[in-house]
Amino acid sequence: MSESLYRDILKDHMHHQRFAGRLEPADLKAVVHNPLCGDELELTIVLGGDPSEGAQRPIQEARNQVRACSICVASASLMGESIQGLSLEEANNLGTTFREAMETGELPDSPPEFLPPLMAIRKHKSRIRCAALAWNALEECTQQVTNPKSEG
Repeated sequence: MSESLYRDILKDHMHHQRFAGRLEPADLKAVVHNPLCGDELELTIVLGGDPSEGAQRPIQEARNQVRACSICVASASLMGESIQGLSLEEANNLGTTFREAMETGELPDSPPEFLPPLMAIRKHKSRIRCAALAWNALEECTQQVTNPKSEG
């Protein structure tokens, strides 16, 4: 695909955000922010399956509430579109793939559909944090399942 097509995909997600909003009640919730630019994002997730399944539980629904720049909005929209129906672990693995690609500048052999459009952001190093915000929230949600805080 051409760079202009990727730019069009990002613009579409910027102007027509998918999976926007907040789920209540939610099984998982993370609020993250980028202090460098003021971007804020809240991710809420409803899981299916049995709690004993941990990170293998499927994501029934995920929503992003974003008060941020257009790159953060587009990335959150692409993430929301990509993680619906995956297990929490599978979704978090997509986040790892995103982070590795942003760090190395290389796409995996079979990149997830959301990744090539976001690679153009690498040209603007300061904007990588904007694109990563939604993925950081997902990682925080995953940690709530894999490393729960003890109560009491």
